[in-house]
Amino acid sequence: MSEWLLAILMGLLAGAVTFVVVLPFALRPRRVVRPQAETILPGIQVRLDRARLGVSATTYILRSLEYGAVFGLVMALATGAWLTFPAGLAAGFAFVWSRLEDERNERLNRYHKALASAADTIVNSWRVRPSMNRALEAVATYGQAEVAADFEEVRLAVRGGSSLPAALQAVADRRQSPVFDALATALIVAEEASGEVTEMLARQAQATRESARIYEETIDEQRGQRSDVMWGIAGPWAIMLLLRLATLLTGGVGYGTEFFTSLLGQVVAVVAAALTVVAYVHSHRTAGRGLVVERVMLERGRADAQGR
Repeated sequence: MSEWLLAILMGLLAGAVTFVVVLPFALRPRRVVRPQAETILPGIQVRLDRARLGVSATTYILRSLEYGAVFGLVMALATGAWLTFPAGLAAGFAFVWSRLEDERNERLNRYHKALASAADTIVNSWRVRPSMNRALEAVATYGQAEVAADFEEVRLAVRGGSSLPAALQAVADRRQSPVFDALATALIVAEEASGEVTEMLARQAQATRESARIYEETIDEQRGQRSDVMWGIAGPWAIMLLLRLATLLTGGVGYGTEFFTSLLGQVVAVVAAALTVVAYVHSHRTAGRGLVVERVMLERGRADAQGR
């Protein structure tokens, strides 16, 4: 009877730990108005799209389950408490989300650096001949791939009858980059100004380079902090795994991991696993704040686009 009672208690404990670990992923921030999802996959896709992670919900879930199975297995082998497996499974979702954020930040970093080069190209073209079409064509011809495609899109839209603000707004809405927004605003001012704007464009080019540099330094610092967090969180589990393997290979003599074969040890292992996941999620959310900067919309461009 006592064995049945113990099994029930351990099952309830595992369910509670899984609920606590998964709950932060299910809850949305209160300040965000989220559309009601009819199923789980569309709801996850909404969050992925809002974070601009660039993957489908199915890909995210499958990849998370793969990593989570590995983490759960490591936790279980490290302690001998298989009830830690659900926490490891949840850790896979947090880990993959963090990796996708790193990939997104790297994409933004490359794009911002390409924009800085494009801004210099615009200034050089303008100094030779003040023409918006020539400036856009110069970036489309000599700019890096992604930026060149964006400016070619703007150039073709303008030649097709669209206004420059509306054409820039279409790209700005897709890119959602405050660095692009600032450069686009400078181009709109340059087109509408009646006087010399070369120096203004040169100052904007300098500001674009500075913004790209600051963003690169920020994500480099964040990468270092995340690495420290990873070592701090995964290190104890790696040590426990080594001790556990040494215990198994030597017949369980003198390594202390036999504690986890007791009921108290099982409880401690499950709680430690849950706290590990919670600490990882919290630290990465804190480290990622502010890296997706709120944009200042090109209001004239949006008005022109809506009026067409």
